[in-house]
Amino acid sequence: MSLVDKLLNTLDFTPRGQVIAREQDHCGEIIVSDHKGYRTLRFDGICEQSKMCISAPQVPVHNYIKTMLMAVAWQPPSAVLILGLGGGGLVRALHAYDANMLLEVVELRQAVVSVARQYFTLPADQTVILHVADAADFLQAAATRYYDLIFSDLYSAFTMDPQQGTQHFLEQCAARLSPQGWLVLNYHEVPDEDSLLYHSLHRVFNTVLYCVAPSGNVIIYASPADVETPLSLLRRLSAEIGPSFNCDLGYLSRKIERLHFS
Repeated sequence: MSLVDKLLNTLDFTPRGQVIAREQDHCGEIIVSDHKGYRTLRFDGICEQSKMCISAPQVPVHNYIKTMLMAVAWQPPSAVLILGLGGGGLVRALHAYDANMLLEVVELRQAVVSVARQYFTLPADQTVILHVADAADFLQAAATRYYDLIFSDLYSAFTMDPQQGTQHFLEQCAARLSPQGWLVLNYHEVPDEDSLLYHSLHRVFNTVLYCVAPSGNVIIYASPADVETPLSLLRRLSAEIGPSFNCDLGYLSRKIERLHFS
C-alpha cells in the first residue's frame, strides 16, 4: 500500500449531517447531505462539489461560485453556456438574476442531472436547456449559437478535468463566444509563465484576468476582445453587482488581477 493510500485510509470521508441520498454510476458515488440549513453535494469524497442554502436556493454559497459570477458585470448575458452542472449553483443564481437568460448546461453524468433536479431545486424552465454529454464532444459539434459567457467548472471528486488546461479546449470555447464574451474557468492554480496554459491563453485570447478565491480556486476570465477598461472600473462593476446575487462581492472584486503576458 502506498503512502497516499495509507493517508486516505486514515481520513474520515463521512459527510457531516444527515445523508439524504446516495447514487452510484459509472463515474462513482454521488452523496447528498443536509447540515445546519445547507444541502451539500459530494462525489466520493470529503470535498464539497456544491452547496445550497435550503431556505434561499438562489443565493451562491461557495466563494468560487461568487467569483465566477462577477463576470456578469462586464458582459450582461442573454445566452450562457455552463460546462459542468454539479449541484446547479451557477444555474440557480443566474436564473434568479434574469429568468429570461438562456442557460445551456452540459453535464457528463445523467445521475448528477437527476440528483440536481430532485434535491437542488434546479429551475424547470424552458430557458434552461440540459445536455447529458461530454463537454469535449459538445464543443466539437457544429455551433448552433454563440454565448456571452461560458462558465467551465469541470471537476471530479478530487481533481480538475485536465482538458480545461489545453489549448484545444480554449480554442473551442473561444469559437463559441460572442465578440465581447468571456470564458470563465475554474482552475486550480495561477498559470505561471512556464505553463502550457499560460501560453495557450496568450495565443487564444486578447484579455485575461484572474482572481484567487479564499478556497484557493483560481478563476480565470478570458475574452477574445481587447478589453481596455481599467482594472479599477472592472473591480467596481463586479462589487456593484453583488446585491443582484444577494451577496457581498466587495472583497472578491478587489482581488481581480490581470494576467500579464511577457
